[in-house]
Amino acid sequence: MTSVPSHHNPNNTILLIDELLRNKRNIICSRYKRVIPDLKPFISSLSSYSAKFNSYIKIYVYGEKFFPNGATTVTFGNIENITISYINHNSFYFEIPFTTFPGIYNITVKNNISLPGRTVTSNTNNGLSFTSNTVKFAITS
Repeated sequence: MTSVPSHHNPNNTILLIDELLRNKRNIICSRYKRVIPDLKPFISSLSSYSAKFNSYIKIYVYGEKFFPNGATTVTFGNIENITISYINHNSFYFEIPFTTFPGIYNITVKNNISLPGRTVTSNTNNGLSFTSNTVKFAITS
């Protein structure tokens, strides 16, 4: 039988065991943590980087991580949530009004991902938004 040191406090032993069990639980839980994958879209190129004013403008966007069914939208200048025509996961196109004034416009792509199992209320955000890099597009006169 081993002897217990005279300065030994049984409460310290209980605290030590509790701490060990808590750390073990954290180690086990860390194995099952869910990591959200990188869903940030990337624009690698456009079909053209400029167009003439008062002409039909259809812009093809090439890149990575574009999603169908309305999950991916485009912002062109201050026009947000432009719906796209999805070609595949690497390309889509969108149209802008031919009356868009001459100038330089920023194009960004946004993936709006809704999270299953979350309730929708006016006070909470039930999704995530991932925004791409910005590419410039010019409309000339």
